[in-house]
Amino acid sequence: MGALAVLLLFAGLLAGSLARPWVGVFGYLLFAVLCPQWNWRWSLPDINYQKYLAGAALLSFLLSGMRYQPLPKWGRVALFSLVGTLLLNFISGFGSIDPSKTKFFLGIFWKITLMSCLAAGVLADLRVIRIVCVALVASQGFNAFNINQLYYQNSFLDIYALTWNFLDNNTYSISTLPIMALAIGLIFADEKRWVRYFAGVVLALQLHQLMLLESRGTMLGAILLLAIAIIVMPKTRFNWTVVGVSAVAVVVLAGPPVVAEFSSIFASEDELDTSADSRYYLWQAGFDITMDNPLLGVGPWAGELLVPSYYRGNMPMGERKALHNLFFEMSTGAGVPALLLYFTFFFATFGGHWRLWRSRRSLPAPLLAINIAVLCGIPGYFLASMFSSGILIESPYLLVALGIAAVSAQQTTNAPTAFGQLKSSMD
Repeated sequence: MGALAVLLLFAGLLAGSLARPWVGVFGYLLFAVLCPQWNWRWSLPDINYQKYLAGAALLSFLLSGMRYQPLPKWGRVALFSLVGTLLLNFISGFGSIDPSKTKFFLGIFWKITLMSCLAAGVLADLRVIRIVCVALVASQGFNAFNINQLYYQNSFLDIYALTWNFLDNNTYSISTLPIMALAIGLIFADEKRWVRYFAGVVLALQLHQLMLLESRGTMLGAILLLAIAIIVMPKTRFNWTVVGVSAVAVVVLAGPPVVAEFSSIFASEDELDTSADSRYYLWQAGFDITMDNPLLGVGPWAGELLVPSYYRGNMPMGERKALHNLFFEMSTGAGVPALLLYFTFFFATFGGHWRLWRSRRSLPAPLLAINIAVLCGIPGYFLASMFSSGILIESPYLLVALGIAAVSAQQTTNAPTAFGQLKSSMD
C-alpha cells in the first residue's frame, strides 16, 4: 500500500508540476527527504523520481515565462554565491587528481544548486511554503519512526550496517538537523495546535533517533540547534512548556550508552577512541592540503586521495581516507575562494533572518516558523559537519531556499500583519 501511495503521489505531483512550477519543486524537496527509493526499495520500480519532478518543474517554469519572484538583496547574494561555488568547482574539476570522484560530486552538486535557485524563486506563497514545511517534517517523521521501530523490534541498532536513505549513520544524522529545525519552527510558531503537536511528536522521534545513531558530532549540532531555538523563540507559556517537556524527554530517552558516547567527546587526549583521535589528524591533513593548493584545490571530492601523504598519525590501511569535515572537503577540493562563497550562501541568509528577528516585527506564522528554523538550523548543520561532511545532502540547501523564498513571498503579499516595510528592512 505504501508503494502504491508513493506512485500515485508521484503521478499527481508530476501532473500538477506541468501547470505550476512550485508543485514540481515541492515534489522534488519532498522526495529528497522521504527517499522512496530506499523506504520502498523492494516494491517500487527503480526510478529516479527527483529527476522527473525537477525536469517537469523546469519545463513548467520555462512555459510560464520564467516568472521569478523578487528577492531581497541578501537572497540574491546567497544564490549568486552558491552558483559561484559551483562554477569554481567546475573549473577545479578540469585539473582534478581523481576525475571519477569529481564527476560524481559535480553530478549531484549542480542539481542541488539548480533546484535551490528554482525553489527560492517559485515558492512565492507563504501558504504553500507552510505546506512544504509540514510535508517535509512528516517525511522525516516517517524515517525517524522506522528507525525507532527497528530499534524496539530488534532491541538494538547496528549503526555500522545502517545505510538509511543510502547514507551512513553520521551523514544521515546530519541530514535530519535542517528538518529538525523546521519541526521546531512549526512547534513554536504555527497557527494550528494540531500542527504544533504533530511537529512535537516528530521532534521527539528525531531526538531519540539521533541518540540511537550515536553520531557525536550531530549530537553537538543538535544541542546548538536547540539552544539557539530557545533564544529566538517567542517567549510564550506554551513554548516554555514545550522546552520543559523536551528537556525531560531528553533526560528520559538518553540511556547510559548514549551518555557514555556523548561524554567521550570531552575525554582527555589519552582517553580518545580511535575515531575521535583520527579526526584531529584528518583536520590537520585537510589544512595542510588546503595550504598547498589554496586557489582551486585538487579537484572536487578528490582531496581524500592525498590524505595518506599528509596524515601525521598511524594511517589506516587503504589508498584514501575521507576528510570527514565539510570545510576541508570544499577547500581541498575547490580552494579557499569556493569555501568562502559556500559560507556566504548560508550565512548571507542567516544574516538576513537575524536582522529580521532583531527588528522585533510581528511576522506571519509561516515566516516566523522559517525564521526560527533558519536561525537555529544553519549553525547546527555547520557544527555537525565539522565531524562528518554533509556537503551533498540536500536538506540544508532546501532550508536556505525556503528561508529566501519565505521572505521574498512576504515582500510581495498584502497579508494583514504589522510587518512594516519588510523589503526596505531586508535590503
